Amino acid sequence: MFQRIFRVLTSTLPVLVKVLAAGMCHSDLMFYEGKHKLSRDQPFTMGHEGAGEIIALGRSVPSTFPDLSLQQYVVIHSTNPCLLPTCAQCSIDADNICVQNIPYGLGIDGAYAPYVAVPARIIVPVKATKEQIPPAVAAVSTDAVLTSYHALRNVKEGETVLIVGVGGLGINAVQIAKNVRRAKTVIATDTREEILQTALDVGADYAVRPEDLAELLSSKKLVVDTGCDFVGVDSTYNTILQHVRSRGTILLIGMGSASIGLPLVAAARKEITVKSNYWGTRAELSEVLEILKTGQVKPVVETRPLSRAVEAFEDMRNARLKGRVALIPQ
Repeated sequence: MFQRIFRVLTSTLPVLVKVLAAGMCHSDLMFYEGKHKLSRDQPFTMGHEGAGEIIALGRSVPSTFPDLSLQQYVVIHSTNPCLLPTCAQCSIDADNICVQNIPYGLGIDGAYAPYVAVPARIIVPVKATKEQIPPAVAAVSTDAVLTSYHALRNVKEGETVLIVGVGGLGINAVQIAKNVRRAKTVIATDTREEILQTALDVGADYAVRPEDLAELLSSKKLVVDTGCDFVGVDSTYNTILQHVRSRGTILLIGMGSASIGLPLVAAARKEITVKSNYWGTRAELSEVLEILKTGQVKPVVETRPLSRAVEAFEDMRNARLKGRVALIPQ
């Protein structure tokens, strides 16, 4: 590990971060289970949700990035965009889908470690104390909150929003829809009864199992404007397609399967908009941190020692988690 860190530290504008917390994601579970294969064979350390303190700066970092300093509280924007004005994605404020570099923790060494070395350009300062935004919350903000925030960015005030799948991202989406986007009504649906109660606790107006959704909409005379699929399988997509209004919007966020079927006639008859989403931009991550500071979104996250990562993966695999787990290096 230290040899790989040294290689990064001797590259252009590096920053060495002491990891205070690293969030666990379903994408990591795919690596853990061997379901996600990369085109490269080199081993790497997982962890694409990282928060920590800067403990070393490359020689040119202070002059090039004057907002970064030693002992500073920061998070890592692990999408790892190039941020160059010549980039087809970064030049149109779409740095979340920049393909010039491999994301940290998803092919190159990430935050499941005591230290991680990254380029200064992907460091985002946390302009809050650790009491205001604890490291575990800051860590999961970089994906579990950021992805939901990015996906729901076009939800309009007064809409009725359906959240399908209230896991590590969906639980934040409920709060973003209600408290940030000012949706009039937020409906959560999940197959787990205990998760439905959690959704109500954080602000959902209604929380039901999928088989009870039709009755709820009918009895309360609700019309779904935007449906958010945080699972990403045929059944969840079709649930939204069935209940979203004509010319409504379906947001695809979860990637529970490699592909889903698109019933063309049913979709065409409603003239729906289907919008794909991926992670979030660096600018949006700064906005997310401000939202966390104000308390508009309070992620559901528990901490465990890094040494218990395998146990946490097993709990994730068996759907025993209510929110996100953040690993704490010893």
